[in-house]
Amino acid sequence: MKIAYSKALREIEGRMCPWQSVTPPNRLETTNRELVLGLFTSLGGEPREALCEALRQITGRNHVFLAPSGRAAIAQILSMLPHHEVVIPAYTCPAVKTAAEVAGKRIIYVDCSAGGLNATSAEFEAEARPGRVLMPTHIFGLPTDIDNICSLAKERGCVTIEDAAASFPSRPDGRLLGTVADFGVFSFERSKRLPAFHGAAIVVNNEHVVDPEVLKSHPAVPMKDGLPVKELLFSLIFNLATQPSFYGRFTLHRILREHRSILDVEEAQSPAEARNTAFFNRAFHDYQADLVLRALNRWDAIGQQIANLVAVYKRIFASTSVRTFSTGVCDEKALLRFPITVSGIERGEILRRALRSGLYLETNYESPLAPKWEHAKYPNACLAAENVVLLPLYRRLSLEAAERIGRRVVEISKEVRSVK
Repeated sequence: MKIAYSKALREIEGRMCPWQSVTPPNRLETTNRELVLGLFTSLGGEPREALCEALRQITGRNHVFLAPSGRAAIAQILSMLPHHEVVIPAYTCPAVKTAAEVAGKRIIYVDCSAGGLNATSAEFEAEARPGRVLMPTHIFGLPTDIDNICSLAKERGCVTIEDAAASFPSRPDGRLLGTVADFGVFSFERSKRLPAFHGAAIVVNNEHVVDPEVLKSHPAVPMKDGLPVKELLFSLIFNLATQPSFYGRFTLHRILREHRSILDVEEAQSPAEARNTAFFNRAFHDYQADLVLRALNRWDAIGQQIANLVAVYKRIFASTSVRTFSTGVCDEKALLRFPITVSGIERGEILRRALRSGLYLETNYESPLAPKWEHAKYPNACLAAENVVLLPLYRRLSLEAAERIGRRVVEISKEVRSVK
């Protein structure tokens, strides 16, 4: 969000947002009560093994391993493969690029589909060459055509890693995303639906590519154990800071001041720097496993609320200039965010007008991962990076709040068009 808001805020003088209650873009699915209780309940039994067993039951796979983060999980798989090149979407989370660099792989990018946000089999086809790894993403929980990509990979002699970090536990056609490719990766990062600060799971769907036991015993980076105290404290504060009344009066104004001071893209971490972070070198703790298990136990209620929120957005945006990406093949209760674009309107104008009315909209992946001088090769990724706005989806978001957000976006689009 830093790049988009840095540009948008240059057009605003003085106060950037009213001093009022504001709906935050995301809130943890885990409450402070659960964060504290987990410190005690995780002491008994073996939560990590219990979580792995729960995931084995959910996925129907025999081999499920925990990792420090989604990027560490991807790097761990890639590090065990002899392949030198990995093909990833140009429009996806930068952590995927970091993972490939930590594993020492050469990265090849593909565009996302015209009018879509995912790279599909059509985009992967030209780069699916023998000896390469294909890594499709289900971005924001939107499924790509994973069956076609895996069939293509099998024909061409490629290995597949399914980035299901943002889609767990999505079943668009009855099958769980993350269980189709040779390997799948789920994420338990703080921004995800089942948050545990950091953390991820590796799902082995094809035991013939790498010996699962060898994969399990070879993390990408040597890890250290320990309770994630800093992350716990941050999450306790985050839950307080994202209460709408506090968020709008204090938290958001601090965030906006930081956005305004950013002039360009921040430098990416080097592989050596990335290795020396908790994303790679901090082992997944029993306490974190306990938090994920708690969220899994109430998944039905979480998923139903997400589906209800999606229904609100779709109803409001029907027959308007606001374009949505949720289709009939999408498992709407497992969407992480609700992405939209507004045709013919510069995103910065939408962000500025939203702020003036007390609405803080989220953006993400604001620049294609490919080097800047290669952006012309990926026009669809550039369009997505420059135009997508993400609407909030989380259990504690009320249907009324979603209604207000959706209607305000429609009003903004009409206001801008009337001026033009």
